[in-house]
Amino acid sequence: MTLNPKIKAVAICAWGLLGVCPAAAQNAGPTPVEAAPLQQAVWRTRVELSASLQAQQNATLAPALGGVVTGVLFHSGQQVAAGQVLVQLDNGPGAAQLALDEARLAQAQRDFTRTQKLMAIAGSSESALEQAAAQAAEAKAQVGLDEANLAQLQITAPFAGTAGIRKVDVGDYLPAGQAVVSLTGNGPLRVLFSIPQTEAGDIAPGERFSLQVPMESNGSMTAQGEVVALSPQIDPATNARDVEGRVDGDAAGLLAGMSGVVDIATGAPLPAFSVPSTALNDSTLGPFLFVITPGAHGDTLSTVYVTIYGNANGDTLVSTSGLSANEQVVALGGFKLTDGASVSPETP
Repeated sequence: MTLNPKIKAVAICAWGLLGVCPAAAQNAGPTPVEAAPLQQAVWRTRVELSASLQAQQNATLAPALGGVVTGVLFHSGQQVAAGQVLVQLDNGPGAAQLALDEARLAQAQRDFTRTQKLMAIAGSSESALEQAAAQAAEAKAQVGLDEANLAQLQITAPFAGTAGIRKVDVGDYLPAGQAVVSLTGNGPLRVLFSIPQTEAGDIAPGERFSLQVPMESNGSMTAQGEVVALSPQIDPATNARDVEGRVDGDAAGLLAGMSGVVDIATGAPLPAFSVPSTALNDSTLGPFLFVITPGAHGDTLSTVYVTIYGNANGDTLVSTSGLSANEQVVALGGFKLTDGASVSPETP
């Protein structure tokens, strides 16, 4: 039977639109595909939590005793050493009292020494020696009290750090307890955050985290850190556990008082495979991979449905069910393929 030329032409056009000719369709070989090996990995659930930054040490310095300022020995923003005198209050009366009591101590010590000698030579009474010793001890204690009072007329740095903005000038009268300057200690910043009770079970000291802090011009700064301590109890008001971390190094640009977001792993480790994100295909049944299965008559494709855990280092981590470490998957163009198709793997 001879095919009508018009029907034959329509058939040829239809094959052409499909991009396949009858002869080619009958003799088509394996489809070349880009293959990628499954890479073993570990996945842990991650959470993002609000965090605040604090200095290792921070104090607001104020005088213990009131007085008139006679010396301001620092400037705003200065690096100061532990024990350095920052502010001096008028200590004239106290210094005079110390000099007087030091003279009394010297006399009491001479009297005690004389009494000891008299007791050895002329038989001075035991009570006289005890009285001389008590007077010397009392005079020494008074000198110590005078020195302590003088020390309270100085404001000193309790630790090394950076002075804040000074709030005092020479001639000002400072009442006891009035703030003079803040002092921020040197060293890595503390990162404080709270983790919900349901997520806190698998966190321990040494856990790594990343910290993202919003900066000017809608930008942000990212730093790395480590958990150093966890509260031994859950806060009943928030059902969360307080956590303290440390930012690695000095993290220039970050300041105490800033707030940010901590990204930290909280779940138990799960085995996973790392695959290129382009290897994943979508379907109504969920995401799947085309696994390349070697056979006696060549390589074919098998469909394996997976659970997507998340991303790491630019790849996607998926569940291991139905997959083996020695297998390869189609890395690109899976949407054009079908289950059972014959393929020729090519490694990029």
